[in-house]
Amino acid sequence: MLVQFEHDSRNYRFDIDKYYDLTIAINKSGNVNCYYLDPPHFAYFESAGFSGNLNAGGSVNCERISLYPHASGTHTECALHVVKVDFDMRDIEIPVFQLCRLMTVIPEKRDGDEVITMESVSHINVPDICEAIIVRTLPNTVEKLHKNYSDTNPVFFDPEVLNHLKLMGYRHILTDLPSVDKESDEGRLAAHKKWFLLDGVAEKNRTITELIYIRNEVEDGLYVLNMQVPKIETDAVPSKILIFPCQ
Repeated sequence: MLVQFEHDSRNYRFDIDKYYDLTIAINKSGNVNCYYLDPPHFAYFESAGFSGNLNAGGSVNCERISLYPHASGTHTECALHVVKVDFDMRDIEIPVFQLCRLMTVIPEKRDGDEVITMESVSHINVPDICEAIIVRTLPNTVEKLHKNYSDTNPVFFDPEVLNHLKLMGYRHILTDLPSVDKESDEGRLAAHKKWFLLDGVAEKNRTITELIYIRNEVEDGLYVLNMQVPKIETDAVPSKILIFPCQ
């Protein structure tokens, strides 16, 4: 089904049945992992008179899942992740559909690190019609779906890149990295804070989504973004990310 809409005095359209799913799933084994955190734990409810496991003869499945959203798959976070604020992920307002820009970058080597620098995004120098940007890093392999990033010093953003993108008008950034910040930065979280804070004050309806995966056949360009984010009283939640090619 084709959907047509007007944005900034221009008409756009996309097919609601044709999309790419950028979500890294949360599985019972073989998950992506980072920050030395425990993998997701799944357990069926059991009591003296009831089994919540069909395979064990129960009448239903009733399963408890324990996980760290930041380390176990695609997740979306708000400012509460890095600063004390009076809101959480239940309060974040994200449009059901919004225009987004997908771009691929090549990290630069700097002092033993691999960094997304201002040079990497130098071609973005005017305000965009989009409020969301998706950043895919090279090399881009399927290993990103199950990689253990702990103690690998993965690619990260120069904090000034986050500030630059914020000034371009973006409110939602999505990346295939485990974090926009360096794995070990002595707790500064400078890139997160550049993104979430404006003159020292946290903006509520601004998000970071990490650990997505964009297949190589998905071309850079303009898309319609659908972010599915549950309302849970915490700083970050597992999320589902869909993008629709847009004309």
